[in-house]
Amino acid sequence: MKKEKFIVKTFSAPWWFLVAFAALLTCLLSRWIAMQENEEKKRMLILSVSIFELVYLLVYKISLKDIRENYNFLNELPCYLCNQSTLLCIVTALRPYPALMGYLTSVGLFGAALAFLMPDGPNQNLPFFSKQTLGFYGYHCLLVATCLSFFTSGLYTPQYSDIPWFIVIIFVLIVIAHLLNFVMRQTNLNPHSNFIFTYSPDNPVLNALYKRIPIRLFYLVPLGVPIALLSLSEFFLLRLFS
Repeated sequence: MKKEKFIVKTFSAPWWFLVAFAALLTCLLSRWIAMQENEEKKRMLILSVSIFELVYLLVYKISLKDIRENYNFLNELPCYLCNQSTLLCIVTALRPYPALMGYLTSVGLFGAALAFLMPDGPNQNLPFFSKQTLGFYGYHCLLVATCLSFFTSGLYTPQYSDIPWFIVIIFVLIVIAHLLNFVMRQTNLNPHSNFIFTYSPDNPVLNALYKRIPIRLFYLVPLGVPIALLSLSEFFLLRLFS
């Protein structure tokens, strides 16, 4: 069998295997949570899994120094949307704010799904049997499971009225990331800092936006529309089949 068959590309056989694994992990976690006696125990279980996920993320990020050239740990700060979702899972398990649970159920899940569909440059065409594949895809499999767990556990019922808050939350996080990018670049701590791609795009969708709105940070504003529409569609389906 040719080695190319073991390269993870979007919609390739290894990629579908990882998608199936994420779905299986979500089902198993949902079942495990459902077996808990009350809401507090369900939240503590989600908290435990989320902490494990954070440790997994840290180990993966630290291991990158042995994989990537010109490694700069400042590039691995938890300022990407997916990494922030892991931290929000921990916060929300401790204090179950409905808007944050809804945010994770929708935007957090979309972020993890986009990592599968449109991995950033260093995570494209990875060998299936590699530390980077285990780190990148393994982490995002865990993230899919934990983000959905608030809904599958019965802790959160999708509410359309929460959706405007998702847009507020995501843009607050993006502005914070852009300010950090600015400080990093101005102080030369991380001259190429580009958390959440506020300075320049890194995938076809963002490239298309940047061509039409070639202004740093502001070119991301139109994303609020598809985020709201996707959240509406997802919540409609979840409410329909729950």
